[in-house]
Amino acid sequence: MKKAAMVLMAYCLIGGLVSCTASHFSANMNYYHERIIPAEFFQVVRHTASEIEFEVKVRFRQSHLYHLVLDGNTPLAEGWFPAIKGEEQSYNVILKAKPGVEFVVGKTYRLCIGEENPEEVSIHSSNYRCTADYEFKLD
Repeated sequence: MKKAAMVLMAYCLIGGLVSCTASHFSANMNYYHERIIPAEFFQVVRHTASEIEFEVKVRFRQSHLYHLVLDGNTPLAEGWFPAIKGEEQSYNVILKAKPGVEFVVGKTYRLCIGEENPEEVSIHSSNYRCTADYEFKLD
């Protein structure tokens, strides 16, 4: 009984640490890219204070990729989205801002497209590789 209680407490402690790490992963992540894809392959189609729609003219091998709008290394909007639509050479994605966040006209942001969820990467690394990284300014 005593051994079972100790094991349960250890699991609770580990679970608590993982949940704290997961909830604060974005503040500690370094979002980097290995190669630059020219800006001609990306376009901000429209934007409001709460969402941005992109047209991405890159054919990725993966059917779904993780998309993030970053302010420096801080994610403002993120999620998994389909990256391929049949034989089309481009796809559109709409990213909605997190609660309490607004996109500001004239400010520079980054669109980071990756193959993994940053929360999962944060468990073993503080570096997140953006397969595509596009810097843009909202007009």
